[in-house]
Amino acid sequence: MEKEVDKEKDALLIEDIKRRRKQKIRKYTITTLLMTLMTLIIFGLTLLWQWDLSLMSIGDSLWFTFAIIFTIGWLLFVYNHNVLSPIIHGFKVFGLMFVGKRPKHDYYNYMKNIQENPLPKFYYIIFFINAFIVLIPTLIVFFILMNS
Repeated sequence: MEKEVDKEKDALLIEDIKRRRKQKIRKYTITTLLMTLMTLIIFGLTLLWQWDLSLMSIGDSLWFTFAIIFTIGWLLFVYNHNVLSPIIHGFKVFGLMFVGKRPKHDYYNYMKNIQENPLPKFYYIIFFINAFIVLIPTLIVFFILMNS
């Protein structure tokens, strides 16, 4: 009787592990596709903006794409560690002052809310990884241009 219960628990545990693994793989796949799409859109728009298809314009587009993606990751990281909280809360209070309203939270509660409910590290780590993946072809194009 106990062996049957143990087998059922083991089966449920294995099933739960498989389900979590599938969810993780799905999450990583969707995130990779979205980040790739975002990178290609930024790269394509900067090439369109330059209206040129030389190696120099490709390098410039890659540098700009790297800068945008890295900046977004950096802003998420800094927000998560409450570095920008005084500035964000100050602008919010300043803007609401012109309308004649008060903010819903004071500065202390605003900071505590971010500390208690931080963004998952997954989000800004994905941006940093994608930025450094874009940096590789950027540096390759840069060195090709430097030697020519």
